[in-house]
Amino acid sequence: MGWSKYWRDGWNIFDQLLYIVLVLAVLVRFTLTNDSDFMWARNVYALNVIMFYLRILQLSLIHRRLGPIIVMILLMVCGNTY
Repeated sequence: MGWSKYWRDGWNIFDQLLYIVLVLAVLVRFTLTNDSDFMWARNVYALNVIMFYLRILQLSLIHRRLGPIIVMILLMVCGNTY
């Protein structure tokens, strides 16, 4: 599998973005010294947790019993726009 094929997959790009956001969160957390600036670090951590949850949900879609349930919940939450 070549690099061009690797970068065409959207989930691979999402994974790389996930790792970049994680490194950014750690860097922001340990470089800021002002207490009010820690809110930025918390926001970046929260974004990272949401991205991790989305990736775990995508991985569980391939499960035989759990996949259709997640799709039904997604359709109930997002409507028919999915």
